[in-house]
Amino acid sequence: MKNRVIAVILTAIMAMSCLAGCGNNAEEDTTEKKATVQDEETDAASTDDTDTVGADDDEASIGDKVSLTVLCGYAGEDPHGQYIYQYAEAYMREHPNVEIEIQSISTNDIYTKLSSMATTPSDLPEVFFTSADAVATLHDLGLTQDLAGLLSDENIEKFAEGVIDSCKFGDEITYFPIAVQPQAVIYRQDRFEEAGLSIPTNWDDFVKCAQALTKDEDDDGTAEEWGFGMIGANNSSGQSRFLSYLWANGVDAILEENGEWGTDLTVDNEKLSQAFTRWTDMNVEGIVPIGITEVDYPTAANYFAMGYTSMFMTGSNALGVAYANNPDLEGKLGSFKLPGEYAGTMLGTEGYAVSSHADEATQEVAVDFLNFFVEHDQEMSFWQSSGKIPATTDGQTAEYIMGDDYAGYLQQIADGCRPVASFAGISGLKSVLGDAYASVFSEEKTSEQALEILESATKELLEDYN
Repeated sequence: MKNRVIAVILTAIMAMSCLAGCGNNAEEDTTEKKATVQDEETDAASTDDTDTVGADDDEASIGDKVSLTVLCGYAGEDPHGQYIYQYAEAYMREHPNVEIEIQSISTNDIYTKLSSMATTPSDLPEVFFTSADAVATLHDLGLTQDLAGLLSDENIEKFAEGVIDSCKFGDEITYFPIAVQPQAVIYRQDRFEEAGLSIPTNWDDFVKCAQALTKDEDDDGTAEEWGFGMIGANNSSGQSRFLSYLWANGVDAILEENGEWGTDLTVDNEKLSQAFTRWTDMNVEGIVPIGITEVDYPTAANYFAMGYTSMFMTGSNALGVAYANNPDLEGKLGSFKLPGEYAGTMLGTEGYAVSSHADEATQEVAVDFLNFFVEHDQEMSFWQSSGKIPATTDGQTAEYIMGDDYAGYLQQIADGCRPVASFAGISGLKSVLGDAYASVFSEEKTSEQALEILESATKELLEDYN
């Protein structure tokens, strides 16, 4: 067996978070900004003290100075990033002994940065953004504090069913939930109606819908509208969606068998062969955007917002992108759960971990700030503007998620999602999946050749963890 620590760090360095596929317009380079009490340019609707139900002021407003650095994947995103600073400012007004510095970073880069910091804990931020698919890796690197002893029963009870469990690694609560991001398909209801289409319940029917929605109006051989806004880039955004697609087709890329890791990614697996070929053939059939290997999340989200595509497999935050870029889409969008008889998505919980290297007092303040984050804004400005689904029970009854556009996400949550993948090498696994589909899209390999390489690469990866 290869050295486990080296393997974990290497796979983490390769990581691009699942939520990177869910972010939009995040800054590529880390930028720092202190949310200070003196900065008065805040939205009154978001920071008005009458709307706050923060932590116990008698305890938190006095005492030693505490500094929190928050490495945040949300802060550089539009339009919701502004609320990260506003919430920090509001908290500091109520807690003058606390100074919070928000460090904005692209979610594409955050796990690489954290992994590089693992050997120098003094450089670690006290709080950092994370998501369900990164828990195992970050836990193995020893970066996450178990929050079980820092969260009261009242804290835990405010979250929707399954949310706290999705934040766990073993018995530890490894991060504080802010939002949930299950995968689903958002679609143009108006175009479905015009074409007389019904919501597909299997992937063959999904392809038929995509074919019907692809239009070449001038008959020049190039579509002006594509049925499916596939993300074909070989990055975490594309890899995570392909992984969900495989799950929805009954293919387990990673599974635990008698205490060891196994996989369905074998050339003799007919389900895998059929699903893989269907996915890569969508490019040949012309029902996905041209130049598919270059279509990343921001491109795909904008294609959908501007009407170039009619279906988009994504987290609900893409609705926020769509409405922000094209308000005319209001009332025209719906969503449906991933086709197939198998759950094709985890709950997709995302939020903030507290550093295991922070001292006890700092950890307590960090959790208090995170409780404030999810409770104080009665207008739920961060969640509404981002299109994200709140992690709390009360939040999931908010009016803005009661329409057709969120229906598929809420149905998926109600029907049940996959458990969190506890495999620490998940980023490496996603990487070999991405290499497989990318090699076919680029015509470097046939589907058969790509599957043979996929099986070999997966077997080698599992040897590092068994």
